[in-house]
Amino acid sequence: MGLEVHFFFGGLINNPKMSKPYLSYDNMPRESQKIYQRLIELVQPLINSFGLYLWGIEVPTARGGVLRVYIDSPEGVTVDQCAEVSKHLNILLDVEDPLPGPYTLEVSSPGMERQFFSIDQLQDYVGNRLFLQLKEPVQGSKKWRGDLLKTEENTIFIQTQQQKISFPWSTIKKIHLIYER
Repeated sequence: MGLEVHFFFGGLINNPKMSKPYLSYDNMPRESQKIYQRLIELVQPLINSFGLYLWGIEVPTARGGVLRVYIDSPEGVTVDQCAEVSKHLNILLDVEDPLPGPYTLEVSSPGMERQFFSIDQLQDYVGNRLFLQLKEPVQGSKKWRGDLLKTEENTIFIQTQQQKISFPWSTIKKIHLIYER
C-alpha cells in the first residue's frame, strides 16, 4: 500500500471543558464523505481505548496526500501518546485499507491554533480570536479574523476590528484559533 507513518505534536492543550469530540463533514467535498465516515468508524474506538478522543480528521484530497488525525483529552495529549496512537492506527489502517493509494499518516494534538471541524466545537472558545476562510467572498473577502462572540444554530458571530458579522457554518471552508501570546 505504501503507507508512510509520521506523528506530529502541535502543542499541549489543557482544557478541561473539552470532554467529547464533535465530528462533522458539512464542509467536505461529497466524494470524501464516505471515506471520512469509514475512517471515523475505524479510528474513533481505537483512540477512545487510549482514554483520548478524536478531535477531527483531514482526509487527503489527492493520492500521496496526508491523512491527519487529531486527538485530544481534557488533560491534553503528549508526544508519547501521539506516537502510540500512530503506531496502532498504522496497523489498523494497513489491515482495513480505507483510502485508495498511498498516503502519509500524521497523528497530532489539535495544537494552539486548533482547527474546528464542527460548529459545536466552538462553544468553549467564545472570546478567542479566530481565522476563517470562506468558500465564497463576503464583502469582497474570503479571509476574516475576529473574536468569537457566539454560535447560534448553524451560524457563528465574530467581532472584527470594524464590525460584528455572522457567517453560516456551511459557508466556511476552514476555521481555526489564532494563537496570541
